[in-house]
Amino acid sequence: MSALRGVAATLIASVTVIASVTVSAIVTLSLSKGAPASAATASEPLLVATPQVLVFVDGNARKVAGAGTLARGFRILGAVADGSVVVAYYDANAATVEAIGRDLSPRAVKKFGVLPIAFIAPSNDGFLAYDGSLLRRYDLHGSLIGQPIAPVGARDAIGFADAIVVITSGRLGIYDRDGRLRHQMVIAADRLVALPGDRFAVTDTRNSEVRVYTTALELKSTLRFPNRQLLAVAAGPDGALAVANGHASCTLPDVEVDVFDDINAQPTARMRTDVGTPVALAVGASGIYVVNAPCRAGDDGFISAFGRDGGAHEIIRNVGTPTGLIPFGAARQ
Repeated sequence: MSALRGVAATLIASVTVIASVTVSAIVTLSLSKGAPASAATASEPLLVATPQVLVFVDGNARKVAGAGTLARGFRILGAVADGSVVVAYYDANAATVEAIGRDLSPRAVKKFGVLPIAFIAPSNDGFLAYDGSLLRRYDLHGSLIGQPIAPVGARDAIGFADAIVVITSGRLGIYDRDGRLRHQMVIAADRLVALPGDRFAVTDTRNSEVRVYTTALELKSTLRFPNRQLLAVAAGPDGALAVANGHASCTLPDVEVDVFDDINAQPTARMRTDVGTPVALAVGASGIYVVNAPCRAGDDGFISAFGRDGGAHEIIRNVGTPTGLIPFGAARQ
């Protein structure tokens, strides 16, 4: 099938080291913290992924890019140094990776053909691909980097610096570029996100915690959300961390999004309005964005946009059923 094509439309309305770590900071949320004051409206251009297409959002304008009727499962992997965004999707069941410019012009990176790919994951120098047996790292030209690794039952991964962090069933492992397992720990991990400074955040679903580690598995911070479900996590280019937590519901939601400019302190922002069904988050230079799933069959989802201090609430619609997004122009982590 052909690569992404855009249609412009204006729409209105093997050495294993078991980690020994020391807690440097634990943050247990003060749930009585009030909502912050309002701020200027967040208005960054956004690239939004849906199951069938990508949507570029700039104010009331929308540009839609698709790859044909057989394309599905669009996923935004991250921004790169030239300002483009790396995306992955399946085209007639063939995993495809492309870099998308601000004008939605695509650049082919890699197409796997009939080779089955279980998932594509982000890496700061390209992307990762797991075929159910081996996890490989590729650069932005689709060329292999280092040696493949064999994490049995991998569920998610990220690549940054010289490390690959992998979640398997009940464990988290850190591999080097030569495919050697350097560190490992037992954890009920679910989500990963890279942070500046060779750090990453991982959710611990059993203990309702978000932990920040270095690639040497030094524990830098533990953010505790007692008796809360961890629904989504995202990091900004400046290292700010956003966590959606609570119990999602279309009728009686108990969800809030907490934003930490400092992972060793209380949240600098907290949002509770129109965040009841979060499926993804994004942190931009001037805004926090919450992707909400639709509540009824046939309805579209929507994006709640806030200022970095949690104010300036607005709803972004006419984006289909969004599953993820990224502010265009975000710096690469």
